[in-house]
Amino acid sequence: MIRKILERFPGIGCAWTDASGNVSTAYYGLADRENHIAVEDDTVFPACSVSKFVTAICVMKLYEKRLIDIDKPVNDTLRQWKLLTPEGEESDASIRSLLCHMAGIMDGEDGFCGLRRGSPEVSLIDILEGRTAYNDRPARAEKPQGTAFEYSDAGYCVLQLMLEEVTHKAFEDIARESVFDPLHLKHTFFASGEKITLFENRMATGYDDRGLPIPGRFPMVPDPAASGLWSTPKELLMIAKAFLKAFHGEGTFLQAELAREMAIPVKGFPWTGLGLFLQEKDTLGFAGLG
Repeated sequence: MIRKILERFPGIGCAWTDASGNVSTAYYGLADRENHIAVEDDTVFPACSVSKFVTAICVMKLYEKRLIDIDKPVNDTLRQWKLLTPEGEESDASIRSLLCHMAGIMDGEDGFCGLRRGSPEVSLIDILEGRTAYNDRPARAEKPQGTAFEYSDAGYCVLQLMLEEVTHKAFEDIARESVFDPLHLKHTFFASGEKITLFENRMATGYDDRGLPIPGRFPMVPDPAASGLWSTPKELLMIAKAFLKAFHGEGTFLQAELAREMAIPVKGFPWTGLGLFLQEKDTLGFAGLG
């Protein structure tokens, strides 16, 4: 199995826990082929859409503090940009509907990928308005909330904007204060130019379908709440364990009722919760597709 995986990827890192809570790790291959750098305990990988799970926790922490109500329209909290319907009216889509991809927002085709270090800067508002090739479809509530599941990076851009406007802080700082610092994570961050400079000696190089390193070695993600997370396997596991402890009413990371609410399936769409997915009975997941 490992050999087949390494035929596709230069290197991989794994972390898992047994029924007693003991953590094990395993590392294979190279983080950078050209420089013969092996994957090790502190190698940092892009976590892609696992970002949405961390973003959802940040949203629920604001809900915990009663700074927002996730069942109210997201437009109630937005100032510099509003989520509209295709007719130009303000949408009534709730924060909850954005968390579970039920707000009716549809991403542009082949969007939300392709930027590299050195690419022209793209703002969050540019993304939401569909002004660039990164996302060429304006974020609009194209379907009534709750009627269709549409997996949406743009929906999480809306949540990022909401988080920043409510807290008056950069999203990266919100995530650090809400998740990374409380869990004492040293190798987990949302990638900005500054963070890449700080961590690039430990970041796994990205490769294209031909096995060649991508320009600049790493993708640049202007919408970190949707897909900008970098971490190690062990620290991703720490986030998952902290969430499960909260789910079972242990610790202070997140109130138990809020962790459990994230895992309640949407009526009619039993595979989706708030920032995570429900796979089999009693199984939660948050895939890192991207």
